[in-house]
Amino acid sequence: MKCYDIVVIGGGPGGINTSFLMKQQGKTVALIQDEQESLGGTCLNRGCMPTKSLLKAATAYRYAKEGAKYGLNFSVPPIDLNRVCAVTDEDLDKLRAGIQGMIDGAEISVFRGQGSFQSPHEILITKADGGTELIAGEQIVVATGSQPVELPFAPFDGEYILSSDQMLKNKVLPEKLLIVGGGALGCEFATLYHTFGSEVVLVEAQESLLPREDREAGQKLQESFEAQGIRVKTGTAIEQLSTENGKVTVKYGNSRETVTVDKVLVAIGRKPNIGGLNLEAIGVRTVRGAISVNAFTQTNVPHIYAVGDSTGGLMLAHAAEKEATVLAHNMQLSNSLPLEESTVPRVAFCSPEVAAVGVNETNAGIKAFTMPQVPNGRSVVDKVDPAFVKLFVEEDSNIVVGAVIIGEAATEMIHELALAVENRLTVGQIGKAVHVHPTHSKNIALAVRHLN
Repeated sequence: MKCYDIVVIGGGPGGINTSFLMKQQGKTVALIQDEQESLGGTCLNRGCMPTKSLLKAATAYRYAKEGAKYGLNFSVPPIDLNRVCAVTDEDLDKLRAGIQGMIDGAEISVFRGQGSFQSPHEILITKADGGTELIAGEQIVVATGSQPVELPFAPFDGEYILSSDQMLKNKVLPEKLLIVGGGALGCEFATLYHTFGSEVVLVEAQESLLPREDREAGQKLQESFEAQGIRVKTGTAIEQLSTENGKVTVKYGNSRETVTVDKVLVAIGRKPNIGGLNLEAIGVRTVRGAISVNAFTQTNVPHIYAVGDSTGGLMLAHAAEKEATVLAHNMQLSNSLPLEESTVPRVAFCSPEVAAVGVNETNAGIKAFTMPQVPNGRSVVDKVDPAFVKLFVEEDSNIVVGAVIIGEAATEMIHELALAVENRLTVGQIGKAVHVHPTHSKNIALAVRHLN
């Protein structure tokens, strides 16, 4: 049996980053990855990267369709989804090759198969052909990611009622698409398919889009979506989905209204993918289907850690990478760096983009300030709405503890405010920085200037 300093189960952003960091510390590292998927996990294969590739195509398509407002005149044919998806596949192949090259260069031992605990230090790897191999680790990291959540009354069928994983494989543009779930994923797919030409209905059970974020921001995004022609129904639950004659009939809860669509994308969230790990055999504690960890990413079994979606926290690739960094530090320096999730940006790459960090509501000692959407030079020439910027600030100290931005390049602009939240900067300190003209980021400078 082969023995390693570190065994990592799962080859997504959390597992890969952990593997690299531990290798840099001089540890022997084994990485276990399912045979059915390339290294990179959900992010690379079924999440972040394919959606961003498709959204880039949607942006180019939208610019072409709206060319007249830039003084251009394009003839824009209907979208060929097969061609667009082929380009996305090329993008993913390049990224997969890059990750594989880095893994090979780092001399990390990669095992293909399903990993499960046989004892607190032993991992059984089961291959697709039924073969097995047993390895051991002094310390073990679980980074097995997540999977889409189904509606209990309407399981995924892969053709009419689809998960986000299945939707990414879709090559036929639906005339009418219903999206269930107004979180980041649902909003990104709403942008994508509306731009490509589908009639999109976006349904969210809570009272605003992006329900985990600031209510004002969710309402602002809804206004923008509706102005574009996306139909948004908030405070609305789905009661029934029935498929017949190649169509899906949708019945809304507490309403007689029904609608018929070609496809339904269910984007109501994801759940940790930990079912096959045999955690109960070694006593690792779970809570509501997720691995329970402390502030140092450590489980109740001291030599076993968990990062990423498997812990049920922020299910974001960059959050998993951050957790891996914290984990590697704590393994080396005995739990001296607690994880602070509030400093991790939360984003939606829809149009307009949304990005947030830190606190997202007012409470005792925290005030909120919304910057009026005053056009600046960049928004005028880009012909987009000026950025919506909302800051959450400690009343006594003027330290920035949270922010949300909606607008062009919001997912890039948020880094300045993430740095401020991480380092507890004041609005005055942010205001001292020179903001390039003309940029969308100047709206942050305007916001802190007005707040001062």
